[in-house]
Amino acid sequence: MALTNIVVGVQGENTIQVAPYGIGEENSRNLGLIKGGVTIEHDTSLQDIMVDQYLAAVDQVVTSESLKIKTTMAEATLTNLAAAMGLEYEGSAGLNLTTADGGYYTVYINVKGPKGKNRKYTFWKCKINGKTTQVYKRDGETVADIEFNVLADTEKPSNQRFGTVTEG
Repeated sequence: MALTNIVVGVQGENTIQVAPYGIGEENSRNLGLIKGGVTIEHDTSLQDIMVDQYLAAVDQVVTSESLKIKTTMAEATLTNLAAAMGLEYEGSAGLNLTTADGGYYTVYINVKGPKGKNRKYTFWKCKINGKTTQVYKRDGETVADIEFNVLADTEKPSNQRFGTVTEG
C-alpha cells in the first residue's frame, strides 16, 4: 500500500537543508529554495494471516516499510548539487561525479502547509537515492530533482523512527 502526500507552497517559502547524520538544523547546509513542493512516499508491505477455518485472510501484519522524499532544487549551484548528491566539490576544479563519504544525512524541509501555516519536516537518517536529475534549459531554469531514502533511526522512539513533522 503506497501513500503519497504532496505539499505545495509559494516560491520563496520552501527550503531544504542537509547535514551529516545527527547534526542539528542550525549547523546544516541550506540548499536554497525548492520548486513545486515536496513529495513524501510512504510504502508498506503486508502479509496476510490465514487460518484453516476461513478461506479469506483474518488479519494482516506489516512486513516492511519504506519512506522516500522527493523535491526539486531551484538553486542548482555546484555547491548545492554536491551537498544534495553526496558528491565532492573542489571549488575551481569543479564537481567530481563520484560520491564523497557516502554517509547518512539529516534532511530538514520547511514549507508552507495548509492554511498558510509553517510546516517543518525533519528526517533523521537519509541516504541519497541516486535518482538525481538535472535539467538545463536554454533560456530557462536550471533545476535538479533529488530523492532521499529515509531509513529508520533506531536511536529514536518507534513513533519517530523516520522523523517528525511540526506545524505552527
